[in-house]
Amino acid sequence: MAAYTPAGFPDPKACGAFYDTRTTIFAGDEMMTLEYSSVEAQRDLFDRAIEALPPNGRIFDLGCGLGHLPAYFDEKGIPFDAYHGIDVSPAMVQRARERFVGRDAFRFAVQDVLSEPLSPGIADVGYIISVLGYPIGDDPMESMMGILREVFDACQDGIVFTHLVDGRKPGLKFTSDPETLAALCEKRLNARATIHDNGVDFTYLLALRH
Repeated sequence: MAAYTPAGFPDPKACGAFYDTRTTIFAGDEMMTLEYSSVEAQRDLFDRAIEALPPNGRIFDLGCGLGHLPAYFDEKGIPFDAYHGIDVSPAMVQRARERFVGRDAFRFAVQDVLSEPLSPGIADVGYIISVLGYPIGDDPMESMMGILREVFDACQDGIVFTHLVDGRKPGLKFTSDPETLAALCEKRLNARATIHDNGVDFTYLLALRH
């Protein structure tokens, strides 16, 4: 299971079931559960994400996993008004809730935005970190654009998300050229896109602003 990486998922529910299983098998090793190489690799992405689009007001986190992003905000003393995280893995959402029990500013829910759309303007800034690396459905790009559209419309200021670039790491399942994806987001979402790519890591970030 540790080395198993599926070719993709037919729908978000199947993706959630995959991570439910990982949450059980790798209980006690959260980086293995989430498929990060290390805590440092995860924190580096968080650092890059808040540099690309600083938290402000109401935070929305798609693919909240085990609640590591709000825990990072907590540790750093980053101010915000409220946090709402969603994930397609019920097991992960439960673990995230346990991490923040009694903290009213933090809300977690199980939700698939492709089948349960978000309401426009429910948050100010959105994050989608290490979520879009597996292809979903028969047309993975359309699935990804559908997810991005939902979260972008839900966040009044904008969103930042990660994706994978081809050629920097073997075995990646779903990649995209940063410039091509940025142009597609500008055209399809009517967004102002900024690429954050250090030219070394296989993960880059795109910030989309209204």
